[in-house]
Amino acid sequence: QKRSNPIWIRVCVHLLLCITLGVQSSEFGNTVTDDITSISLLKQNIPKDYKIPVKYVPKEVGGMCWVALNVFHLELSLQGLADKFGSISSNKYNISILIEMLKETRYHMKNLEAITYDFECHYRDEQWQTGHYFHFVEDFFKTARLSRDLPEECDPPPCPTATMAATITTQYPTSGNEPLRFLPEVVERSLLSLLVIPIAAVMFLFAWKVSCPLTQYTT
Repeated sequence: QKRSNPIWIRVCVHLLLCITLGVQSSEFGNTVTDDITSISLLKQNIPKDYKIPVKYVPKEVGGMCWVALNVFHLELSLQGLADKFGSISSNKYNISILIEMLKETRYHMKNLEAITYDFECHYRDEQWQTGHYFHFVEDFFKTARLSRDLPEECDPPPCPTATMAATITTQYPTSGNEPLRFLPEVVERSLLSLLVIPIAAVMFLFAWKVSCPLTQYTT
C-alpha cells in the first residue's frame, strides 16, 4: 500500500495538468475564433449599404505601430455602432465581443495617449460600407495576433498637410502683385482679337448710315 501511494499521486497530478492545459487551450481557441464568428454574423445581419463612421490611420503610415494607433478609435467606432441596436439584439452582443477583445488588447499597451497624439495629423475620418468596415476589423485582429508587443518607438512621418499646402501653393500661386486670372493668357488674347472684327463691322455700318443721308442730300 505504501508503494501504491506515489503512483496514485502521479496519476492525479497528470490528470490535473491535462485538465488545466485543455482548458487553457480551449480558451485560446475561443479567443481566436470568436472575432471571426462575430464578424461573419455581423456582415450577414447589417445591411451592405449601411455607412459606419471610423477614424483610422492607414497601414502604410502606421507601420509597426498600426495596431496601437487604431485600437482605441476602432473601439469607439464599434461602441457607436453597438449603441444603434437594442439591448437584446444579436448584433449588439456580437459587437460587444469585439469591443471586449479590443479592450484586452489595449490593456497590454502603454503610452497609447502619447502615440495617438503624435500621429494625430495622420488620422482620417471616413464612412465605410459594412463589407469594407468589417474587412478592416478582421485585418486589425489578424495583425494584432502577430504583433502583440508595442514597438519601443513610434516615429510619425511628416504631417500630410504641409505637403498638400506646398503642392497647392506651387500649382496656384497667390501673389498679391499678380491679378487673378480666370482664363489662360493665350485664350484671353485670342478672345480680344476676335472682338476686334465685330467692333470694326459695327463702326463701319454706323459710318455708312451716317454718310448715306449726306450723299442723298448733295445729289
